[in-house]
Parts: sequence; C-alpha cells; structure tokens
Amino acid sequence: MDLGKILSLESVWLDFAPEDKQQAIVELSRFAAERLGLDPSAVADVVLGREQLGSTALGGGVALPHGKTPMLGEAALFLARTASGLNLDFDSPDGRPVRLLALLLSPQRPSPEHLKVLSALGRIWKAPENVSALLTAPDCQSFLDVFLLLAGEEPASAS
Repeated sequence: MDLGKILSLESVWLDFAPEDKQQAIVELSRFAAERLGLDPSAVADVVLGREQLGSTALGGGVALPHGKTPMLGEAALFLARTASGLNLDFDSPDGRPVRLLALLLSPQRPSPEHLKVLSALGRIWKAPENVSALLTAPDCQSFLDVFLLLAGEEPASAS
C-alpha cells in the first residue's frame, strides 16, 4: 500500500490539543474536511458514527478513527500527534492514553484499499519503537518522513 499517495505534509497536525475523544474526532474531521473541500459536520458524523460501533484505539498510545463516505472518490489519510504531555482517553484496549491518531476517510464504494490502509497503519504502530520515533519527530516534515520510512516508502522530502 503506497501511503505516500494519500498522505501529504498538509495532512499532518502536530501539537494537536483536543480536550477529549469527542473533540479529537470532531477537530480532526474538520482538519481533514478543510483540506478536502468537504462539509466538516458531515465528515465528523461519519467518523463519530463509526466510533460508536467501538473504539478505534489500538492500544500502545495510538488510535485509527476512520469512516467511509460517498463524498470522496479516493481514500485520504491524516495524521495527528497530541501536544507534549496531552494524553487522550480513547477507550484503548490496554487502557493507555492516545497520543497519535490517524484519520482514514475512504469512498463508500466497496474497495480493498480501506482495509489495506488500516492494515498498514496497524503494522506501523504495532511496534513501540515506531511509536517512539513518531512521538519524538521535531516537526511536520520529519514526522511525515519517519512515518513513510516506517511504512517502507521513500520519505516525502527525498522526492
């Protein structure tokens, strides 16, 4: 899965500072909607609707809120890291707070791409050393480069 095709520097938000899980999803949905030219409320409704089915926290300090919408023709990925010292209660299976989030928005039509991206993200964030590398990246470009390297892809700054 070529995550670099659905991710850009403009898709990264560091020092994200929501007060709680609900606000995190709403604000990250707004961030994504603004970049995609979509209605922020409609995007948030899709993501919150999926979250009501069960927490998208993976454990290890990461969460993957996601949803499918007819508003998109192709998948889009957004990454966020909370501000230093800010830990979100996201109903994680291990009880740990969340610091890293990936918001995946996919088209409504059936496609294996959605599951492939979720699987790739799960593999990246399964390793604690990967999470640590992302938590210590000093800026958006470094964060994106580290993320793409962990995905086995060429860093964006190398292009």
